[in-house]
Amino acid sequence: MTFALAVAGADGSAAARLVRAQWAAELDPAALAAAECAVDLDAAEAGCPACGAVFATSAPRCPGCGLRFG
Repeated sequence: MTFALAVAGADGSAAARLVRAQWAAELDPAALAAAECAVDLDAAEAGCPACGAVFATSAPRCPGCGLRFG
């Protein structure tokens, strides 16, 4: 689902916090942790944010689930 939200510039940060809080309330803790995961593609290895598999960051896709990087 996609939506647009128009707010005054001064209210942008508060609106973003409210949208994120609503979004986070709809996820279970494991899904929220995965959604907030960042992958360091400069490291030699990283953990996939989708399935948790450890992969060499030189790989174009996760070997566990096929998630595409880059």
